Amino acid sequence: MFPAVVCDFESPCRRFWVTVEDNGRVAYAYLKRKAEIVGTVWLCNHCPTPPPSEWGDRSAIPFANCIGYMSEDGRVTNAIESTDIDVDWELEGDSPVAYVYLFQDLYGVIGVGDHPGYARFAIEDGPLARVMEIDEAG
Repeated sequence: MFPAVVCDFESPCRRFWVTVEDNGRVAYAYLKRKAEIVGTVWLCNHCPTPPPSEWGDRSAIPFANCIGYMSEDGRVTNAIESTDIDVDWELEGDSPVAYVYLFQDLYGVIGVGDHPGYARFAIEDGPLARVMEIDEAG
């Protein structure tokens, strides 16, 4: 697999940040307030897409998304480096929404209370990600 990457991105209000973590097998984004994780979203698998869910096996954390919940485009076959990751922020009331980009493409959206958030390559809502609707015209 690929080398692990962990990157932190602070929100403009400086009260939240996103940690993007890629362990070489699977990548996730975590929205944090202080030490508390307030939102999570699966971004992509590097490993082959598992047919059955790993969700019952806590030793497999962080879980890969499985067949039926993700498109094969959600399997990234090259390494993600810190320079490939970016986060944009939007404020909704007092809570930020983070837009997570890999390779300049939107991969995930998370806000406070999103467990899970929205992933570009989710095709069915599941415990790791919800389906993101992309406006291709915009």
